[in-house]
Amino acid sequence: MQHISLGLGKVLVLDCMLITYLLPDQRLALPSDSYLIPWFDAVDAFLDVGPPVYFVSTNVDVTQRSGQRALCGRFTTCREFSVANVLEGERKRPDLSFINEPAASWIDDFLQWTNPLLDGCCRVKKNNPMQFCTARTPARMCKPCLEPGNWNITMDGLPQGKDFMRLVKHWLESPTDEDCPLGGQAPYSSAVSIADDNSGITASHFRTFHKPLKSQSDYIYALDAARRIADDLSARTGTTVFPYSLFYVFFDQYAHIINITQEVLGVGLASVLFVTAILLGSWRTGIIVTLVVALAVTNVMGVMGIWGISLNALSLVNLVISLGIAVEFCSHIARAFMGAGGSGIPIDHPESQRERDERVWSALVEVGPSVR
Repeated sequence: MQHISLGLGKVLVLDCMLITYLLPDQRLALPSDSYLIPWFDAVDAFLDVGPPVYFVSTNVDVTQRSGQRALCGRFTTCREFSVANVLEGERKRPDLSFINEPAASWIDDFLQWTNPLLDGCCRVKKNNPMQFCTARTPARMCKPCLEPGNWNITMDGLPQGKDFMRLVKHWLESPTDEDCPLGGQAPYSSAVSIADDNSGITASHFRTFHKPLKSQSDYIYALDAARRIADDLSARTGTTVFPYSLFYVFFDQYAHIINITQEVLGVGLASVLFVTAILLGSWRTGIIVTLVVALAVTNVMGVMGIWGISLNALSLVNLVISLGIAVEFCSHIARAFMGAGGSGIPIDHPESQRERDERVWSALVEVGPSVR
């Protein structure tokens, strides 16, 4: 029962953290007297941990030395702007990067695991070096995977090619214990994706944490910073790097919401112009209807700014709805104006203006009250 309680407790904690990451402004959706308000106030005040972020690296041959140097950070010959080094540099300026924890570098931990000075880590049998020793294998029957002279901080002599893949597969299956704290099963078993034919590593990630994010703007800026870092890593290392975190799925909309809004409303207004001009038989009337609809949507956007309503997917839907409602009001009056009859007077005739005024009066009197 105690284990079940602990398991349920962990699940509840993870659920609460997930809700906190995905919905940072929960209090806005609750009544002011809700019993959950104090809980969210406490979370906002005392939760001092940010969501995890994963920088996924692909299109790099880690079995070769050049690919290893593009990722590692603890050896003297690692690239100056490798993935691990750049993430460590970004960690030192959290106000810009929104990262405040060291990145977990699997490549560095794996290569350190092969160090022959660590007796309890990478070991093979003396009588058959192709077989690995387990925790129960006597020490007298085992020897280090690499000879002491083949391992050094300059990376010369470290495994490459098939030897690299053979060792890294065993490392990902090795548990972490007091004899070898660098086992990869617990921290990195899901961080490395091995090709189906065991020829290489298709993708791997470097895990770190954002700094505590409190407001919606913090989440948006953190996403922008992570994408900036990933683009910089891709340009510097020649690999393909992209970031991922739990809340990116929701806040990704804010990176494109302005362009999407312009596109959706622009297509909507163009459709209104085309349809009304064709059905009413007058491009001038269609243009007027479209301008009035555009002004109505602009007024709604202005009210959104006054009330502090941010532009997101939900508010964009309401803007589109307001466009449709404005068309409903304007099109009936425009149709009544066009169908109010006419004497066929040319538009440049002096009596033409008087006729239009009478048609406007007729449309407003007959149709205006019903759509008001």
